[in-house]
Amino acid sequence: MKSSILLLCVLFLQTLYGQTPQTWRSKNGHSFQGTFIQLQNQQVTLHGSDGRVVTVPIDALDTESQVQARRTQSALTKDAPVFTHQNRHLRFSLYPDRTWLTLEFLAGPQVVINEKYNLNIRFAEIRDGNNWRDMKVKEVYGKIEKTRNEVIFRLLMENDVVLKYTVDLDDKDELTYEFEAEIIPDGLPKLDFRSELSFPKLLSYNPDSQLYLGALSSEGVKFDHLKSFLDGYEIWVTDPEGKRSKIQYHEKQTQEYRGKAFTIKNPRKKSLKIEAPKSAAGGSMYIWFYDGKAPFEGFNILAHSPERNNLGGGPFSIGLK
Repeated sequence: MKSSILLLCVLFLQTLYGQTPQTWRSKNGHSFQGTFIQLQNQQVTLHGSDGRVVTVPIDALDTESQVQARRTQSALTKDAPVFTHQNRHLRFSLYPDRTWLTLEFLAGPQVVINEKYNLNIRFAEIRDGNNWRDMKVKEVYGKIEKTRNEVIFRLLMENDVVLKYTVDLDDKDELTYEFEAEIIPDGLPKLDFRSELSFPKLLSYNPDSQLYLGALSSEGVKFDHLKSFLDGYEIWVTDPEGKRSKIQYHEKQTQEYRGKAFTIKNPRKKSLKIEAPKSAAGGSMYIWFYDGKAPFEGFNILAHSPERNNLGGGPFSIGLK
């Protein structure tokens, strides 16, 4: 009975997604002709052209077949995560697109965003005349390597650069990660690589009501009341020399502040703290306010590699305090 149900599911998926049999190869040289069913718990299930349904560890496949499995799984599930880890404090999921990682804290309310924080990739080629060309993620590349203390995964960019990420799996209340460019084809121009944590517009001015509306207030706030309404919402910056300074949400700011730590405070919730490596050799961070407007109009915090090495940095950490 179970095999009949599974076969019906296979036929349904093949009809729905128009799949055709593909060649799958193992690391030991064996090949298998069949249609992809699913990738789940690091196991690939295939429906063979001979009618058999087989399940094998993805690590048993060669690199090309592993990439093929992840690409097909992504297409079938519309960019569902290819890896998820959870401990007592947080959950993070790896996605095969530009938003490479989604982080959720499980203990208590969030600081600014209600549920999830998305880390994005900013990877670009810098050509003559300081012309920047952003590179998109093509796919998760090769196998995902998981040990007791960390997970390592790689992303293939559209210019065939392979980016390697290492994320700690310790039972902590913060996410810690490192990154580096592992494979760089010959002939490429200068490259720039960083990860980015973006915060949305918390309040936006509505000209019809003449009020500020958004994530912090659905009822609206008058301009004259913004300062008192945002009292206690602030960003603390620890600069590269260790000096701390405060940015009020209601004040207009310049476009960029560099620092080795940023703490985003909310008077009614926990604070979010993002930290750079202790040594400058591991990289730094900066906060970027959209168009130089007030912070409640939105901002990004970017983790950047050292100036002398734009191709790797870390460890960086994100946690609730």
